[in-house]
Parts: sequence; structure tokens; C-alpha cells
Amino acid sequence: MIASLDDVERLLRPAGYLGLAARPLYLLPLLRTGCLSELLTAERADLGWAERFGARMHSLEEQTARREDTFSGRHLEELMGLLPTLVGGRWRGREFGLTAYGTYREHWRQAIEQTGALLLVPPAPGGAELLTDKVLMRDWFEHLGVPAPASVVVDSIDYPVLSGKFGPTFVAQRPKSSGGNGTYLITGEQEAGELPRRNRWLVSEYAGDTTFSFHGFVPREGAPEVLRPAVQLTGLEGLGSGFGGYVGTDFHAPALLPAEALAKGREAMERIGHGLAELGYRGIFGGDFALRADGSVAALEINCRVLGSTWLLGELEFGAGRLPTMVRHFAERHGHSTLGKPDLDPVEAVQLTIRHTEPAGLLLDAPAGGVYALEGDRLVFRRPGAGLLECGPAQTQECVLVNLPRAGTLLHPGGILGRLVARRPLTTPDGRALNQYGQVLVSAMRGLYSFVDAAS
Repeated sequence: MIASLDDVERLLRPAGYLGLAARPLYLLPLLRTGCLSELLTAERADLGWAERFGARMHSLEEQTARREDTFSGRHLEELMGLLPTLVGGRWRGREFGLTAYGTYREHWRQAIEQTGALLLVPPAPGGAELLTDKVLMRDWFEHLGVPAPASVVVDSIDYPVLSGKFGPTFVAQRPKSSGGNGTYLITGEQEAGELPRRNRWLVSEYAGDTTFSFHGFVPREGAPEVLRPAVQLTGLEGLGSGFGGYVGTDFHAPALLPAEALAKGREAMERIGHGLAELGYRGIFGGDFALRADGSVAALEINCRVLGSTWLLGELEFGAGRLPTMVRHFAERHGHSTLGKPDLDPVEAVQLTIRHTEPAGLLLDAPAGGVYALEGDRLVFRRPGAGLLECGPAQTQECVLVNLPRAGTLLHPGGILGRLVARRPLTTPDGRALNQYGQVLVSAMRGLYSFVDAAS
């Protein structure tokens, strides 16, 4: 049984794990424990990460000096083709356990094992198709008695018909998508006509402006657990993402939501957790909910994987001396039972993702990752830092900038300039807009970069 960080050091760290993720930040809790010895990523890590955590990192961005609007399996596919050059014979005879954020493709094992390594891949979780298809998911919610938005599946978006059913504003989604990609807010015939052609859309009522989420965990032993809630930050003006695009998480903002809404969300998460356990799923899951104007709650979707905010949850757990949920997730996948200690209290922790909003440009000057302090309207470097753990209290006006592109990188529109991590609110209480402090921080962060137009 793994129940503490001491157990991790004794039972997991000696094994040696290979991390696979679009961005190195996503696996930060594993890096902090020293469990990862190698890391394959699409996005390049900040200077000093490899030295700080004793892990060797290989990234596609390091080879191409290019950062695009998103990183996907295609980019990791490209990285796999470069492994013989990047790794050489260093992995020959080594054994790794796999810790992958997001989708893992079986033929990647072959690419890794061609280097001479042996990759131990945990078995796939149960209910795979249900857990990735939003249409099946809505039917399953109904089976569990979990309230969800009214919805219909269509093969084309007929605005007059659908607006008659859902009102002038509704949501259209690709059934298989994540991170807000493939989600569209439809407010008129023009927007409906501009959607890409597909043979299946999930169309739903627009349930509410404020969305919040819970982490959950299904262990090998014991009952499913409901962990910390957070307000989901999506489509904030000035950050470079459109409607539904995930741009951040605020773990303190739920303190400002109605207690009854959070209680309803927890009840739904408990039902979902028990349903997942029956399907054979084990590990992390996240539930997204909309807060309706009348105070009721609607379940939007679940994600059965490590989430974009799980690393930040891990920073909070580390700060409290607890076993990070992400570590539990991968330990259980590799056959170890774990014991956690859920904490639901709101805590000051927020992250924002800031994207490049100009035409493609060659980055001439860029900041180093680390802890910064706001002095007037400028951000000034204070010290190295990898995440929230290195950030000072809210009153210090410190923040941490992480996963930044380096000078010489070609940054495409929508490419991530970096993530801003802080201990004080950066948005209005409903999570719908940057507050004044957030606006100043984002503007100051953008001011640390300089570009030359790629076309010149």
C-alpha cells in the first residue's frame, strides 16, 4: 500500500518511469517525486527543469524550434520518429514503466522498444468507448440519475429548427473532443453555417455562464473519492482562446459559489465514481458542471484521465505533505494500491494559459521561467521556480511563469506564450473575465516578449 511520499520514494522511485506528455508541466508531481527518469514531450521545458528534477527530457520543439496552436498525438508521433537520433543507445537494456498524459498509441511502444528499452504499459481502463464519446456519456448520465443539459444528436446544424428547440443560443460539440476543442457557441444562422461539415453533432442547451469541476478518484481498494472543486476558466478575453477553450483553473473561486450547487455537484460525482468503478475504471476522473441561473447544476461531461489542472492539484497536495493524486493514479495503474486523504476546502491557487494572438513570429527576446513579482506594471524576475510551490503568499504579488518558449522559436498564432500561476484571484468571481490584477499581470507578461514577423 502506498500512502505517503516516503512510500513513493521506497516503492516507486527506484523503478524508473518514462513520462509521455504534450507539455512537461502536466507531469510535474511525478517529476517532483523523482519517479520520472526520462520524459518525452512535444513542448520544450523551461531551462533548468532537467537539472532540477534529475530527469532527461526530449522534446519535438527542441528539434524544430516551432510552437503551434496546440500539441497533439501527431506531434508526439513525429517525436517518436526522432528517437533513434535523440536517444541513441542510452536506453538499451533499460526497463521503464509508462506514465502517459492523455492518449497512448500502441505502436509507440514499438518505437520506444526499438531503442533497446523495455516499456511496461499498464492495462487499458474499462469502458473505453463510453468514456470518450460525449453522446454515450449523456445517455449514461441519464442511467445514473445525473442531471445533464437537454441535448440531441444531429448530422447537420439547422439553426431555425434547433433554435426552436433550445432557444437562440445553444452549443454544438464534436462527440469526441477535449480541452474545449470542437465546442462551438451558436447564436445565429451565420455561425451555424460556418461550422465544419460532420456526420454527427451533439447539440445542447446553453446551461449557464459559470462552470466548475471536481477531481475524483476510483481506487483499487475502497470507495470512489470526490476531491477538490475548482472553477473552470474558459474563453477569457485577452488570453487568445475562443468559446469553450480551457484557459485555466481557480481552486479558491468555489468558495464564492452557492453551497447547495457544490453539494449537488459532489452528489453527482459520487454517482459517477461508483458507475466508473462498475465499468472497471481505476484512477483519476474529472467532472465538469454548469451552474444554471436558477441555482441548479447540469453535468456537462467527464474526463477519465489526468487533467490539465491535476498538476496544480498536486502542488497543493505537496504543500500539505499529502500523496499527490497524480502519483496515486499512475501507481494504481501499475498495480499498487494507494491511500489518499481528500481535502475539499478552497485554497488560493490559480493558473492561466496565455496564447500568442499576433501573426506567426520569430521570438527575439523571451523571459526565463521562474518566480516574478509585479512592480508597478512590470514583472521582475525574483528566483527560479517550477510551479506554485515556489510562489510566495498572495500579498507578495508574486507569480510563476512556466512552460515558456525560448528565443529563436517560431511561434504560430494560438501558440502558448506560457502559463501564469498565482495565489490570488486573477478573474472575476464567476470566472468569466479577468479582474484588474489579472489584466495587469497578463499585459506585463506579454510585454516580456519581442517578435519579428515571420513573413519579413
